Amino acid sequence: GVYEFSYGCTPEGCAVGDGTYADWICSREKISINKDCKIFSPANMRAAKEVEGYKKLIEHYMDEKYTLRYSGGLVPDIYQQFTKTQGVFSNPTSDSSPAKLRLAFEAAPFGLLVEKAGGKTSDGVSGGSILDVTINAVDQRTPLCIGSANEVDRFNNMLGCN
Repeated sequence: GVYEFSYGCTPEGCAVGDGTYADWICSREKISINKDCKIFSPANMRAAKEVEGYKKLIEHYMDEKYTLRYSGGLVPDIYQQFTKTQGVFSNPTSDSSPAKLRLAFEAAPFGLLVEKAGGKTSDGVSGGSILDVTINAVDQRTPLCIGSANEVDRFNNMLGCN
């Protein structure tokens, strides 16, 4: 499972239920991500000019009145998925708008956490888990879709990743 830990909540530490303080506390247990969601976080929207499936996916989210979460960043969008227990972050690639996320330091670590919380990931090419992509270079970049499982499946279907 996925847990959230807090460190250094106050100068004395983090308050524990019995009134004492500890350096580390588990502030949330068993974080999970629902299979369905109504929050979408599109990234690399320039790719929608070249990738028709991505353009249609964004239109679907707008037509169905999903809540738009656009921070432009993987970390805050994934943290919101853990907080709201739902959401999908999509970052496909195109010829003129290449992938920017680093596989070893961004996509794979967050992919592990999201999958452990019941979510799903896509490598944006084959539709397989980002965790199955072999790391061949330290600075290797990758497309990514990550979050609520049914929305990752929709991404794969609409972009032809299957």
